[in-house]
Amino acid sequence: MTRLLVDTSSDYLVIVVARDNNILASQLIYAGKKMSELLLEQIDNVLTSVALSIDDIDEFYSGIGPGSFTGVRIGVALILGLSSGSNKKAYGISSLDVEAIVSCKDILKTASLLKGDYYAVRDYDFINNVFSSYYLEEIIDNINDYTLINDGKSYFPNLMFAVLSGKLWGFRAECLPIYLRKSEAEISLDKKSIS
Repeated sequence: MTRLLVDTSSDYLVIVVARDNNILASQLIYAGKKMSELLLEQIDNVLTSVALSIDDIDEFYSGIGPGSFTGVRIGVALILGLSSGSNKKAYGISSLDVEAIVSCKDILKTASLLKGDYYAVRDYDFINNVFSSYYLEEIIDNINDYTLINDGKSYFPNLMFAVLSGKLWGFRAECLPIYLRKSEAEISLDKKSIS
């Protein structure tokens, strides 16, 4: 099974091409506000580097957040387009799930700092195979109890280690962005409609 994974949920563009649990090619580049300009070209470069084309991909994966609203939408839209055009399956992978897998801890909470001092959180119990839904926390009392991602200190969830672990495929989800809070535009609109 050959898979293309793309994560655009932060300022970094992460592309991984994997066959089963083996990495064939990968790329990490700082994209910033040029994510939409670079994405398709960089996917083509990574596939070309291992003599593959879009037709060789069996499954497509996009990072579904939490993360940058715009970044997540760019990645999801492209992956849905590529999968639809080639009549193949598309899945989503959460940044929180990737970080939990890579942590190699049996029990943990992952959290991603969102705008407005909210955290997207998910609890994991790998011993009993029990995982909470994604939820919001406004204040985290003891930050040391959480594995933080996208907080300015850690640069991105590491898709490559998650692929190598073999656990990632059990966490695949629908290829739709995870939105736990409203966008800044929605918040502004709500404020205008109240006034």
